[in-house]
Amino acid sequence: MIDLNTYEEVKLEDVAEYARAKKGKVYPVGTSTIQISATRGQIGYLTEPRDIETKHVAIVPQAGINPKYFNIVMQKNVEEFIYKYGSGLNIQEKDVGKFPIQLHNSETQDAIAKAFGYTEIQEQIAQQEIDSLKELKNTLLNKMMC
Repeated sequence: MIDLNTYEEVKLEDVAEYARAKKGKVYPVGTSTIQISATRGQIGYLTEPRDIETKHVAIVPQAGINPKYFNIVMQKNVEEFIYKYGSGLNIQEKDVGKFPIQLHNSETQDAIAKAFGYTEIQEQIAQQEIDSLKELKNTLLNKMMC
């Protein structure tokens, strides 16, 4: 049953493996990243296997946790985390484990991830329409001035 109001408060270190990214290592789909050097709290998500810059920490949630949902929760909580654990422009790797995570049941995780996925697709469609209209505008302006 989908229940947005019932969740467990945990720390990242209790529900995910994390370590500073290693140069040349390819990380799996579903890996979340957080920039810890010269950061403003940038959170990333891998949609395809690839390497990650060493200024990031790679975070792989435990089996049974929807990786996209996990990333959404990280994005939601990053400002609070940076405020509490940021030291100047950096975050200590050891502090990443203290990142607050709210865990809903599996069905709720999947529903949240699906809703955000739909929203991202709609955003991409809208951006493509905007880009097409800008291109049309420039073309018409150029023809008008000739």
